[in-house]
Amino acid sequence: MGTTPMRTAGIRWAATGAAALLLAGCGAAEDAATALDKAQVASVLPDEDALPGWGITKKPSAAAMDEVGPGAVCLSAKNEGCEDSAFLGSVSFQRDDENARASFWMVAYKDEKATEAAYDVLWKQTARTAGKDEADLGSPGAERDAAAGPMGYDGAYAVTGQIRVGTALLWVSSDARSEKALDRDLVKDLAALFSDRAQQAQNGEEPSARL
Repeated sequence: MGTTPMRTAGIRWAATGAAALLLAGCGAAEDAATALDKAQVASVLPDEDALPGWGITKKPSAAAMDEVGPGAVCLSAKNEGCEDSAFLGSVSFQRDDENARASFWMVAYKDEKATEAAYDVLWKQTARTAGKDEADLGSPGAERDAAAGPMGYDGAYAVTGQIRVGTALLWVSSDARSEKALDRDLVKDLAALFSDRAQQAQNGEEPSARL
């Protein structure tokens, strides 16, 4: 993944984070792909400062994969896709006007090779329940996919996407009361927010990307 733009689709970076991407007199630094620890996974998860006008509906959680069990994410009998996974994190929000919801979850792996190997396995799993309609996340991360479709039985409609950023796989899902009400540009903004925060953490920075 090349250098992440300092402003992408409504995402704002703190000045310190932007400055850290510049090498004195030498242009932009390369993005890192370093393994994240539990505290870093927790820091990647957006908080209410990162999503002004939104409230948390499911408290942020970060845990070692061997504590929660790979079956929480990798649903096959042999838990394919969770090989060399280290940590799992998640958080969910609802916008204050109650017209949009968003969920973020992630798996941090021990190295980038493990993340690359898991990507297709877990996207096939995700796509089975994400819907059959086309969806677009924009261009976050080194690799991304998305699908859309009805959610539940009350007419809600959601876009669910998966993103690969260095040593982490990320998922973002956003839904609204109907397909017409779903803001697809917002979905792109949420994907950019999450991927930027994951990259900042792997660059050794405190994640600061926000809407």
